[in-house]
Amino acid sequence: MKRIATLLCFMVCCAVAMHATNANVTKRTYTVRGTVKDRMNAPVPYATVMVLGTNIGIAADVDGGFRLQLDKGTYRLRFSCTGYEQKIVEVSAEQQPNLEVTLDEAKNGLTEVVVTGTRTERMLKDEPVVTRVITAEEIKKLDPQDFKSLLEYELPGLQFNGAAHGSGLPDISFQGMDSRYLLFLIDGERMAGEGALDNIDFSRLDVDNIERIEVIKGSMSTLYGSNALGGVVNIITKKANRPFVGNVSARTTSRGDQKYALSVGTRQEKFSSLTSASFSRRNPYTIRDTKPMTSTFKRPDGTDSTAVDTTRRSFNIKGYETFSIAQKFGYDFTDRLSAELTGSFYQNRLLYTEEMKLHERFRDFTFGGKLNYILNENSRLDLSYHYDHYYKNDIFPQAGDLTTVKYRDITNNIRLNYSLLLADRHALTAGTEYNTERMKSNWFRDTTSSRFSNCVIYVQDDYRVTDRLSLVGGLRMDYHSEYKAHVSPKLSAMYRLGHVTLRGGYAAGFRSPSLRELYAEFDHRGMFKIYGNTDLKPETSHHASLSAEWVAGIFNASATGYYNWFNNRIVRTVRIEDGPAKQYPDYTYQNAEKSKTYGFDVNAQVRLPFDLTLRGTYSYVNDDEKVQGKRSSYIRPHTAVMQADYTRRFGRCRAYIGLNGRWMAATDYWSYSTRSKGMYKMELESRMLWKLNAGCYFPRGIALNIGVDNLFNARDKNIGYDVYSATLTRGTEFIANLSVNIAELIGK
Repeated sequence: MKRIATLLCFMVCCAVAMHATNANVTKRTYTVRGTVKDRMNAPVPYATVMVLGTNIGIAADVDGGFRLQLDKGTYRLRFSCTGYEQKIVEVSAEQQPNLEVTLDEAKNGLTEVVVTGTRTERMLKDEPVVTRVITAEEIKKLDPQDFKSLLEYELPGLQFNGAAHGSGLPDISFQGMDSRYLLFLIDGERMAGEGALDNIDFSRLDVDNIERIEVIKGSMSTLYGSNALGGVVNIITKKANRPFVGNVSARTTSRGDQKYALSVGTRQEKFSSLTSASFSRRNPYTIRDTKPMTSTFKRPDGTDSTAVDTTRRSFNIKGYETFSIAQKFGYDFTDRLSAELTGSFYQNRLLYTEEMKLHERFRDFTFGGKLNYILNENSRLDLSYHYDHYYKNDIFPQAGDLTTVKYRDITNNIRLNYSLLLADRHALTAGTEYNTERMKSNWFRDTTSSRFSNCVIYVQDDYRVTDRLSLVGGLRMDYHSEYKAHVSPKLSAMYRLGHVTLRGGYAAGFRSPSLRELYAEFDHRGMFKIYGNTDLKPETSHHASLSAEWVAGIFNASATGYYNWFNNRIVRTVRIEDGPAKQYPDYTYQNAEKSKTYGFDVNAQVRLPFDLTLRGTYSYVNDDEKVQGKRSSYIRPHTAVMQADYTRRFGRCRAYIGLNGRWMAATDYWSYSTRSKGMYKMELESRMLWKLNAGCYFPRGIALNIGVDNLFNARDKNIGYDVYSATLTRGTEFIANLSVNIAELIGK
């Protein structure tokens, strides 16, 4: 690792020295002023103004005004804002120019700039892979309590399951694949931690500090490696982009939930800083069955029998109390060389009903730094380092708040990335990474720690063959400390034909066994044990997809089909030598022969002229997971989300009303009973959840949102079927959220 770090630092120092030799050290003495407006001559507040080929940029104020200090010369300025088409204006900074820039309203959301698919900035309509963008404006209108609630109303095919494996935190599946195959990033960096066994702790993600979310569907293992076989969710956080930024908000519900958020920062000529903090609390509660549970069992002779359990069970659902604080510092050494330092602290204390005696607390510390060097308008070099330390405590109140560390995960990642736009035809991305992970867990014998390291080289080229046809080819080589070298290729294509854009591709993936899958020896309360398996082979995956998108003015629709198949997929199975002789058999991890998932999504959106937007997405997933020939996956095959959003201006006020719905089809699945030594069927009912929000943006930066979650009081009638996949809702709740833009309030 020292050699790699030394090499990376040497390359960056060379780049800095080359720039210093040619740098124009003249002080910026020319001022470019202007105003950004729309076609109705109304200001476009907070539009972004960037000088192409440099790191100089600023956001306009609430009246659309901006001011840039530049050296003498000719520049190309890019003006952008969510909901508007980008515009590039050439300006000569010699006569103190005063600009008036008019932006056209976007007819659809395809002009958003995204970075995740290729690690370079490009418009969504030019992205070679299927990408969904959730903007800060959409998040604010939906007004979710937490990140989990946000994704549930935005993405079909995604399913959060209840408090999996006793952690008290949710598990996730997406397009039929569990959390091991879905990679979550914050500003492009991986997250450590255990939310529910293998996925991250979603409570770490502060929805009030999110600028946008980029969701890449399908394998992205060429650029992101292990855990990116099913897709990538990249959370882009906010930055200070004005001389003064400040926001404060308070949210409460009829169920006693609370959330408070504060951010304050500044953007000067060379220095920027943003501090964000939030506190959130959800009370614990109890839910109860409202009808008897009917179960179907498979008899030894192969016939089915039905039994009715009239017991009405109750389930205690944990609440939480979270606190997080994040800090960003930025500094521009020159117009082309900039640095950023980031750090954060997070704590989640689970809250219990009176019957629960054990307390749990999750904490996380992160630290990172980035150096960005823009060689010219078409190429840049980025060096980054990220450290993430996540751990979990058990707290015993009966023993004077005795605390034990139950789980600890520490990751380090250093990456050098180079991006080049060559001859306006090739968008080349190349880089190298070195990452390590060290884990200590009660899943390991005597809670010992284990670690691995991985060295990576990757390259990807987006080749625009013609104005209609683009090809993307990529290759990644992982050198794992345990499993040595492995190569993952990728090939995709995009073709435009009139209003239709076709995308298709194939990607291979590689996932080494996790430390838990290799070395676990977990005793579950003396009932059974879960053993790791050091003989496990790495998983290899294959992902194929084909999509068609039709864009015609205010209307756009798309359909995407995908097929995933795995070799050596790692599954948890009963240990044959232990199963028949014990009431609760032990388990171990093994490589399955083959596994596959497939499905398709259909999406449609229309933005009507009178500020009404309608959007709907349907997702079908087939998870071909079987036990003794019976379907054993609880993934609901059919899901859909629906959204209607209406906006209207009244003088200087802007009001909106939004309706969001989520539908999940009924399904059934079979499971193995350790007591009866046979199969039994679980039946999950369909669900329909609606959320209604109405709000208004007032002058002076004041915004008020009133909402009703679970509008029609939908509840699961029998939680006993599977508490892990139930909605666990408390019923209808009313919401109020007040936020204030401090900069507007005080006229800054």
